[in-house]
Amino acid sequence: MEPTTLITTALTLAYPYLAKTGEKVAEKIGEDIWNILKKPFNKKEKEELFSENPNNEQLEKIKYGLIVEVEKNQAFKNELIETIKEADKSLNQQNIYNRGKVKKQVNIQSNSGDIKF
Repeated sequence: MEPTTLITTALTLAYPYLAKTGEKVAEKIGEDIWNILKKPFNKKEKEELFSENPNNEQLEKIKYGLIVEVEKNQAFKNELIETIKEADKSLNQQNIYNRGKVKKQVNIQSNSGDIKF
């Protein structure tokens, strides 16, 4: 996964935590990713960049710092990838229970175009 895509995905997944949506699953996932994203930064940088509601300038500095870290630190990159995979799995889990005969079934999440029944 390219560093820019990796960092953008991680920040996108962490956003619900920052925005305090109230949804416990999203908050926990966002908090886990946010904590990983803060690891490469020193104490002063964390105080400067990681506020409760970071502005665009702070986010750009965070992105740049994370891209540099991902490019030079394979262990950090792997940890971030694994956390993102787990988060994606948790957020996209879908349970379908069929208790009767189903003649036609469509998973609405992954279809595009015209669908006719």
